[in-house]
Amino acid sequence: MLDLDGTMSFKKRSETHDGRGHNFGRFIAIYRQLLLLNKKNNLATTLKNIQELLTFTEQVFSSSAVAEVFLYFCLHGASTAWILQNELSLPEATAYRALKRLRSMGIVVPALKVSKVPSSKGGPRPTVWALEGSSNEEVAKSLRLHFKLLSPKFQVAETVAQTILEEYIIKRKVNEISYQEIMVQVKALHIPFRTPDIANLAATYLNERGIKVWR
Repeated sequence: MLDLDGTMSFKKRSETHDGRGHNFGRFIAIYRQLLLLNKKNNLATTLKNIQELLTFTEQVFSSSAVAEVFLYFCLHGASTAWILQNELSLPEATAYRALKRLRSMGIVVPALKVSKVPSSKGGPRPTVWALEGSSNEEVAKSLRLHFKLLSPKFQVAETVAQTILEEYIIKRKVNEISYQEIMVQVKALHIPFRTPDIANLAATYLNERGIKVWR
């Protein structure tokens, strides 16, 4: 069970009823259900629904950044500041301010301290933050994503996948692409990594976002 350095395990997160976090319990549950329902929708419908939910949430928190971070937690259950910076394109200071706000409201709690990578230049160890009641698997998945995002190769692949998503998938209003088309996109960029490595990572990224990749 993930319970290191004074952080909270799943059982402890579920039993945290003091403070303001308990008041948000049902509110968070409703949001998570609404967002999970979108898994059955196509990408365009999902984006439209999330945008509408985001607009409403901005009014609740009086901050677009806090609203985005809150919705991310509702979708994934857990995150680190580094993940938020990359996944939501937030400045570092903004990500930390949003986390501080959500923590002060009792919405997120520290779940796990992240081990430093060998190339780390020092500073405090990153923290995986989680919603009350989030599962250990959500925390573990967040931890894996944190380390993945530290990889230069993955960052390049994510950029490629985002470009494909914005310039090909969304503009053409489709929800599928062939692996060969991904390979063509990667080759055209002349990046300093093996084309199949980047293409595979990009394909995985797109799959995780509901895009069918034909091989």
